[in-house]
Amino acid sequence: MSALPYRPAPARLALALLSLCSLSLSPSLAFAAESADEPAAEAPADSQVHQLDQIQVRGVAGPKFGAERTRSATKTDTALIEVPQAITVLPRALIDAQGGRSLNEMLALVPGVGLNNGDGQRDQVAIRGFSALADQYLDGVRDDAMYFRDLANVERIEVLKGTAAMLFGRGSSGGLINRVSKQPLDTAQGKLRLYADSEGGRRGEFDLTGPLGPGAGRVVGALEDSETFREQGFIERWLIAPSYRFELGGGQLLLQASAQRDERVTDFGMPSLFGRPVDMPIDTYYGSSDARHDDYSRARVNIFNATYSKALSEQLDLRVTLRVTDYELDRRNTLISGNPFLRNGRWLSARRHAGNTRDQQAWFAQTDLVYEGERHRLLIGSELSYERKDQASYGGVATPIDLLNPVLDRPRFNPRPEAAARSRLRNAAVYVQDQIALSAQWKAVVGARYDDYRQQTRDTLNPAAPALDRSDREWSPRLGLIWMPSAQQSLYASWGESFQPSAESLPLSTVNVDISPETTSNREVGYKFARADGLLSFDVAVFETEREHIKTTDPVDPRRQIGVGTQRTRGAEVGLAASLLDQRLDLYAGYAYLDGEITKSNNVASGVALQGRTSPLTPRHSASVYAEYALGRGFSVGGLAQHVALQYAAPTNLSVLPAFTRFDFNLRYQSGPWDWRLRLENAFDKRYFASAHGSVDGFNAPGAPRTLSLTMDYRF
Repeated sequence: MSALPYRPAPARLALALLSLCSLSLSPSLAFAAESADEPAAEAPADSQVHQLDQIQVRGVAGPKFGAERTRSATKTDTALIEVPQAITVLPRALIDAQGGRSLNEMLALVPGVGLNNGDGQRDQVAIRGFSALADQYLDGVRDDAMYFRDLANVERIEVLKGTAAMLFGRGSSGGLINRVSKQPLDTAQGKLRLYADSEGGRRGEFDLTGPLGPGAGRVVGALEDSETFREQGFIERWLIAPSYRFELGGGQLLLQASAQRDERVTDFGMPSLFGRPVDMPIDTYYGSSDARHDDYSRARVNIFNATYSKALSEQLDLRVTLRVTDYELDRRNTLISGNPFLRNGRWLSARRHAGNTRDQQAWFAQTDLVYEGERHRLLIGSELSYERKDQASYGGVATPIDLLNPVLDRPRFNPRPEAAARSRLRNAAVYVQDQIALSAQWKAVVGARYDDYRQQTRDTLNPAAPALDRSDREWSPRLGLIWMPSAQQSLYASWGESFQPSAESLPLSTVNVDISPETTSNREVGYKFARADGLLSFDVAVFETEREHIKTTDPVDPRRQIGVGTQRTRGAEVGLAASLLDQRLDLYAGYAYLDGEITKSNNVASGVALQGRTSPLTPRHSASVYAEYALGRGFSVGGLAQHVALQYAAPTNLSVLPAFTRFDFNLRYQSGPWDWRLRLENAFDKRYFASAHGSVDGFNAPGAPRTLSLTMDYRF
């Protein structure tokens, strides 16, 4: 791989900021302790500060496991009840209550989200039946690198349902996920966390924040060295994420950096036999006998972000964000290949060994102007981005394996790449959105975005091969109408469109370079309720999402693809967050009904025509309910019930993941600075499969067995 003329170094910036924070926060924390007895300035009784996406907003308190406002849905500070689209918010309190270390683990609680095993090396989900491989965002900026995202520095997770290209550009057929980072606080405080579980999980975290020089700083860190319930399973990772905020030129400049390293087994799960996951113990591994050296994923992710916010006048606000990212992946895996076959009375499957490397750098620049008028909240924005992605794939040899009596051996790896390519992705976009108060009860959201998206891919193994180029210029509109019969409730109808480039986030090829983007439209009606005291919120949405011009095999020339396929999901979603009984009982609940279908396709896989099949990873019913009750004297108890109906592992519908219902229970004790959580996950030791590949059969990821975990927090 050629040397890079420029490599961003956010890791060095992270370490420099860490040193500064460590030196400066210590006296700040000490000063705070000395001043504990001094009276503090109090906010008015009816006003509390909410930490939102890099701003502070004053309003009533929301439910402990919910939220009142968002920036993800409109890129402006907006009450959820005034957003004409379904959105689910997972706040930090809910992440902590669930012992959330994995993004997929938290997203499993979101109605309408199905889990994907992500090739055993990345976070990946389907939203409303559509793959969201490249629909990950961090503080509103694209984060489509393929890795497992640590949650230590996440304040909340926001899942926007339906198309969102008007604000975020390409992708988001079924929706997107935006993680909101923790930010510096003006009050000095700190937290240490230790975690251990009965499957060998071990993890520590720290979080320090407070005044620092002319501004405020924060540094978050995590270190994990865990075993898992899977044979040979392990997770080794660390994260360091400093940030600093200060006044500059009449505005605020927020500097953020993070460096993450993650190594684990590339685990494709368990194969299918007789139309469902093979009936073997859930810890059974089908890869190499030495997975640490042959089947691993090693990811390095560095991010540096600068955001400048300034009020240009009483009615006009400016926000500019610049982000630089650096990502590397080294992956090898041994996996099942093809369908099972019977030989000498034994069910066997072929296996193959493969490798993949990725090296990508990117920068993003976003500028937003927000005008607050008497009847209009007008957003005018622009986005520029450049991504350079180097990718190489490798092969190897692995022996067949007996599915019912697996005997593992080591594969042979070929270090010579079979294919390699460099892709350059350039995007320039402008967008306009107007949130209009038509009257005291009627509101509208109208907007459009224009993207000039260009991609070039060059074969780096064959310099004589011509470069592949494609340019797409696309409009993405959005329209929403809201009726608020009272200040606590709203009914809405919305429509929006998005586009998906033919190569999506992968390199161009001769097969797809001439195909126009796939397009998705979302039609939705819904109802939202938020009690005046902010302690109860409820929402329901009914929708139809349809993706057209999906790539399918050309029946005239099977070597080509044409964009004639269609996939559709019709469904309904319900969400609830509440703090009841004098805020002693906290609730989070969600339910989704999804009817997904491949309505048009020329594709045939494993002898099965895909047209008319049910969309994969799209269970007809899914529901989650979590309740936590404060007993008094520092004790509280909680429980989670989760149900997922039968779902198909791939578009062929030849293999299913059976329906399951599982339960978690926890006991919490708080005393002074100490906070202890004892959790019993999968309390009745239910055998279940949480996810599959979504494209091919045979990669079924089992859920964890009964697991006892203990988390200890110390706050100071």
